[in-house]
Amino acid sequence: MILPESQVEQIREATNIVDLVSEHVRLKKRGRNYSGLCPFHNEKTPSFSVLEDKGIFKCFGCGKGGDVFSFVMQMEGLTFPEALQRLAKRANIEIEQVQSEDELRARNQRDSIFDVLKAAATWYFRTLRVADGKSAMDYLLKRGLEPETIRKFGLGYAPDRQGQLIQTLTDQGYSIESIENAGLITRREGGEWFERFRGRVIFPVFSATGRIVGFGGRVMPGGTHPAKYINSPDTQVYHKSQILYGLFQAKDAIRRKEYALLVEGYADVLAVFQSGVENVVAASGTSLTTEQLQLLKRYTNNVVLLFDADTAGKNAAIRGIELAIEAGFDVNTVVLPAGEDPDSFIRSKGKEAFEVALEHRQSWIETKAQWFEEHGAFKEPGQMAAAIRSIVETVAKVPDAIKRPLFIQKLGDRFGLNEQMLSIELQKLTQEREARREHKRFEEPAQQEYPPFDDEDYHREMPVSSNVLPRPEAAILEAIISDPIGVSRVIDATGLDLNSISHHVAREIISYVMQLAESGEAPEVADLYAAYRGRTEYEAMLAAHSMLEFALSANWDESATTAHSVAVRQAEDAITTLETQKAHLELSKTQQLLKASASTDEVDAMLRQAGALALQRLRGQRDPLSEQSANNS
Repeated sequence: MILPESQVEQIREATNIVDLVSEHVRLKKRGRNYSGLCPFHNEKTPSFSVLEDKGIFKCFGCGKGGDVFSFVMQMEGLTFPEALQRLAKRANIEIEQVQSEDELRARNQRDSIFDVLKAAATWYFRTLRVADGKSAMDYLLKRGLEPETIRKFGLGYAPDRQGQLIQTLTDQGYSIESIENAGLITRREGGEWFERFRGRVIFPVFSATGRIVGFGGRVMPGGTHPAKYINSPDTQVYHKSQILYGLFQAKDAIRRKEYALLVEGYADVLAVFQSGVENVVAASGTSLTTEQLQLLKRYTNNVVLLFDADTAGKNAAIRGIELAIEAGFDVNTVVLPAGEDPDSFIRSKGKEAFEVALEHRQSWIETKAQWFEEHGAFKEPGQMAAAIRSIVETVAKVPDAIKRPLFIQKLGDRFGLNEQMLSIELQKLTQEREARREHKRFEEPAQQEYPPFDDEDYHREMPVSSNVLPRPEAAILEAIISDPIGVSRVIDATGLDLNSISHHVAREIISYVMQLAESGEAPEVADLYAAYRGRTEYEAMLAAHSMLEFALSANWDESATTAHSVAVRQAEDAITTLETQKAHLELSKTQQLLKASASTDEVDAMLRQAGALALQRLRGQRDPLSEQSANNS
């Protein structure tokens, strides 16, 4: 797809980056900017920042950054043309696209699957509301579900007659292949097509952005199908381990209430949501997974696990506690009375009783201790020691080092144990975990670092795939992106040789910005992303260095004048550092030469003279800028 640059710009200007990112990340305002937990990697301290006025984002943890197009591409795994279409549709902009013959012939398979799923969901939804679906609608209403809840979650019904869905979808122009790719049909051994969902109430599963990715189906009472619940198989758009049922409907409430309530199934989500507790989600057709927790982490750091009092429910809760704590969540639990699930509890006890149960949620330590007590672990010293050690092992998984001693204190109070003894055990377990993590560290991508200056390596060309710069060079690149005209004047006034910038990509970007500045243009970061779109090295370099750290402070003076003066000062200091490093390198080389041909006294005298000349040169290079600043003031 080829679009005129003017239309790309129109789409970009129509998309507010804060609104876009807020669909995925819980943002908090800091000064004129916004921050939150990065959606691209797991973290407990926010390092993800959004600059609304510049239309860019940047994570100082994993290094990802870019504009509105970059965010959608990285968040949803889209190509640039797909991101254009996605944002154009979001902004209600009709795009005039030019496609090649190959593009016209090849329909994107993912989009085809989404289309089929939407059409199927529409048919299931309508079928629930006609004569074929009357028994299913009666069943749902008898379960206490209100029509508005049924509508909001898009519930439907699949009749227990083979072939109706296939006929409906093929009549709409969808191929058997696309219906199969969507997970709606499969082949019998004899080759006959077989509809997966029949005689079932249908629960559409939405992605966090509201697209239908799959279905769950519950058999009708008295039905002959052996499985009570079935789910869509994994497809190109649906992976059970990465989806939370109800998240699309719950995400705003999760942000507001600052915690998520995690229940076990579809019916539980519907009953709890309808009761007024809308911040509720469930694992979709699988046990709770790390991927699901990472998805939830975009919206909150707090999770409440609600589970049944039976053995299976408690075992699932213990597994969930371990996963959630390791993912960096603050975890509490609610245990319902024996024989009750959220749906039955709300229907029998009422909404108020359910809210009281939530208010009296307990610490995960208490839950795990009760679990061990019920399994007889405290009847003799050996078992009790093993149980307490297991709880300490869970404490060791808490990522926050400040919270760990607080949990140890709570554990000591719970069992009347010596806190120092527990702390020693915690320290041992923590060291063991750190040793294992360090052993595996080489398998994980390293975070961006600025290496210290090394005379011998300074003029070595950086690897082509690297976006890591020595700190002075990074400071100059960041400064000129922040204030193109002001920093270009600094570079001109100081006479900085751009060949001093060791990385060819950084050197080219700085040169390009200076050319624009000479003609009076001050390109925004988004303009630079547009100029280098599709050139991976350049996009990575911009992502790594497109924000000055001062711009992230909640307290800095927000005037443009101050912002530009900070960038100018940063550039001046960085250029001075580069020149000083260059002088040191020259002095080092001179020293080696002199040592080979002169006496010690002569060497000392010449080095003093060379040092004085280098300092004089540095001071002299700053004079023209000082004069220019004085003339401009």
